[in-house]
Amino acid sequence: MSIAALCLGLVAFIWVLRILHAQQVAGGIVTTTQDALSVMMNSDLAEEEKEARVQRASIKLLGGFFRITGIGVAAIGASVLVVWGGATLGFYTVEHVIAVALGWPFLLGSTLAAIALWIALDRLRRSPADVDTRAEVPYGPMDKALHDFAFASSERQVRLGSFETKLYRRRIDMDAAQRPVFVTSLPRAGTTIMLEGLATLPEFASATYQHMPFTLSPLLWGGFSRAFRKAGDKSERAHGDGIEVGMDSPEAFEEMLWMAFWSEHFERDRITLWTPEDRNPEFETFFREHMAKVVATKPGATRYISKNNANIARLELLERLFPDASIVVPIRNPRAQVASLMAQHLRFAELHAREPFARRYMEGIGHFEFGAALRPIAFGPPRAGAVGPDHVDFWLRYWIDAYQHVLATAGAGTVFVDHDALCTQPGKVLPDLAAAIGVQGADDILAMAGILRAPRPAPDLPKSSKDLLHRADILHAELCSQSIGVQPSSLGKVIL
Repeated sequence: MSIAALCLGLVAFIWVLRILHAQQVAGGIVTTTQDALSVMMNSDLAEEEKEARVQRASIKLLGGFFRITGIGVAAIGASVLVVWGGATLGFYTVEHVIAVALGWPFLLGSTLAAIALWIALDRLRRSPADVDTRAEVPYGPMDKALHDFAFASSERQVRLGSFETKLYRRRIDMDAAQRPVFVTSLPRAGTTIMLEGLATLPEFASATYQHMPFTLSPLLWGGFSRAFRKAGDKSERAHGDGIEVGMDSPEAFEEMLWMAFWSEHFERDRITLWTPEDRNPEFETFFREHMAKVVATKPGATRYISKNNANIARLELLERLFPDASIVVPIRNPRAQVASLMAQHLRFAELHAREPFARRYMEGIGHFEFGAALRPIAFGPPRAGAVGPDHVDFWLRYWIDAYQHVLATAGAGTVFVDHDALCTQPGKVLPDLAAAIGVQGADDILAMAGILRAPRPAPDLPKSSKDLLHRADILHAELCSQSIGVQPSSLGKVIL
């Protein structure tokens, strides 16, 4: 009877912990602690702001401490009540129960049983949303803490990158910073597929997930990361678009560099445009060294390639900084792209509400494109009475403003690629693309056709403004006329 009573007491202990949400309270304490540490280590924050945030965190931690203490007392009390009740009824003596409870067989067995029971209850109560969150944000507490630490200070990232440059000076060939390729467009235009396809070519090297979260130190952190992370496993990315990524997959991390040196452009609710006069010698030197270091991470590579959707806000500056660069701009049907933009915004808004780390991650790498992290690029002036991002016209107007800006600022180094034509006629478009960006083995690029998928029919967007849709269609036709494989034009590189 003593063992039965102790088992019932253990069940009561776990039951109270669960109904009082002990796990969530403890998780909140850990998260608050991580946030407070990130604030204290963030050299980009003013001391007054640090003090205010740490004070708020301290009050929150104190409340969490009292809550978790109260939950623990209640759980122990429930267990004691069960055992004491049995002793009062004469089923056993308290002394005998204590003797059994302190014996190593019961201590070991009860520990294993408690763990098994907790895991079983977790699985029974796990909702589809919990499963989705884990699939979309595959990071444990330690990974989240590491990323939060890395994202807390751009200055720290730059210092580490500068230290890496000195440490690996002999491996860095600055000639590898020549003839870079920048893939850019609004999101959902086919930039990811473009990057994945081109990054497989032997001459190109790109940032990869191995470089996360210290992306400005690709040699130093990439080498460390490879020793502790599996390279082969792939899973679908959080966008839910069927694209699978792994540790060696190329990814868009370049914006972290721009945030580190141009913080004034990243306002609370928008990102302002760059001009050709926005020069910063320290940034330009660091950028070139960073490109050369990324190339050094891939044996045999000779050129840097990146995907950065925000680069459409700085086309003229990029061409001034890198006159020998090619800027590849995929162009997608506005109806299909706008529908995808809105769907992704709603998807990430829901994800960010469920998992705050997902928002911190996107903001940390400079992806201010969707959900709670949305900060639109200010291509045009604010409009009174404009609809919000939950309406299709917001994205349709954003599409028009963005590509009008692209047409107005694209120079001789810009390569427009009709995404639909690329997917339906890769044998024709890919050789033209290879010629436009100066790929050495033109035949190698044809392998990229294997990852391209025929586009679905463009949706109608029935709730959109007919006038905006008409303007977008006209602009799309103009952009396609500037694309490779079409007639000559004064804008961008054009292949006859």
